[in-house]
Amino acid sequence: MKKSSLLAIVLAVVVAILLAATACGDDDDDSGADGGAAPEGPTITIRGQDFSEAETIAEVYAQYLQAKGYDIEILTAAGFRAEAVDGIRNGDLDLIVDYIGGSQTELRPDEDTSASPDDVISVITPAYEEIGATVLDYSPAVDGDALVVRGDADAEKISDLVGKNFAFGASAQCYERPQCFIGYTAPDVYGIEFGEEKTIEFGPLLGEALKAEEVDAVVWNTTAPQIEAEGFKVLEDDKGLHPAQNIAPIINTETLDAYGDTLSSDLNALSAAISTEDLLQWNTETDINKRESDDVAAEWLEAESLT
Repeated sequence: MKKSSLLAIVLAVVVAILLAATACGDDDDDSGADGGAAPEGPTITIRGQDFSEAETIAEVYAQYLQAKGYDIEILTAAGFRAEAVDGIRNGDLDLIVDYIGGSQTELRPDEDTSASPDDVISVITPAYEEIGATVLDYSPAVDGDALVVRGDADAEKISDLVGKNFAFGASAQCYERPQCFIGYTAPDVYGIEFGEEKTIEFGPLLGEALKAEEVDAVVWNTTAPQIEAEGFKVLEDDKGLHPAQNIAPIINTETLDAYGDTLSSDLNALSAAISTEDLLQWNTETDINKRESDDVAAEWLEAESLT
C-alpha cells in the first residue's frame, strides 16, 4: 500500500472519531442559555403586583433568569404589596421585586422614612430576614411617590396645598399609610385638609380623574408617562414624607442558599442594568401604546443583550 493511501485512511479514522465525540457531546449538553452549566436548584416562583409597571418588572426578572437556565414559574400578577410580602412569608412565592420604601411602609410602618436608599435598606433587611427572605442589591431605577396636580394649579410643593380645599384622589392603600394620606393630613406633618377624598384604582385612572377635574390632586408614581404627556406637575415633597423607592429583588433565603452566589450575582447584575428611564419607557409602552408586559420585557432584554 502506498504511504499516501495509508495516510488518507488514518486521517479518515481520526475525523470519524472526532465527529463521533462531538455528536456525543451534543447529546449530553446541559448548558444554560449563556453557554455555561444550567444552574441546579429548586423552581423559583415569581409574581408581579397588579399594575403595569410591576408586571413588566416581574417579567423582566423572570425572563432574564429563564434565559440563564433557572427553573422559573411566573404567576399571573395579583394583589399589591401586602399580598407580595405574604407570598414570601407563607412560601407561595420565592422572588418578588418591590419598591424599597413601600416595603418599609409594609413591614416597619412606624420607622422614620428617609430619602436615602441605604437608610431604607438598613430598615427592611432585618425585617425581611425575620420572614425568611433576603434583600439583594437595590437598582438605580427609582419610581417614587408623587402628589400630582394639574399644570395650572397654584402650587409647587406639597405644603402649598394647605388651605386650598383641593379634592384628593388615591388608591385604597394610600389612605392607610403614614407616608401617604395620613401624613398629608397629620397636623404634625403637612396638616392639609382636603375638600373631598375619592378612592381611585391605582394606575391610568388617576390621570383620567385629574384631567377630567373630578379631583385636584392624586397620589401616583413618578414614572407615570401621563404626567408629562398631560402637562401635570409633581409637587415637591418639602417635608420629606416620601421614602426612597428604588426597586430591589427580595428572595426566599432557602432558595437563595440552594443556588449559592450564582443567583445573587445574576440578580444583582440585572438590577444594576435597569434605570429610571427604562421604567418610564416600559410604562409608555404598556399604558399609552397598550402593549403587553411580557412583550415589552422580552424586547428590552434582547436590546440590552441580556437574553
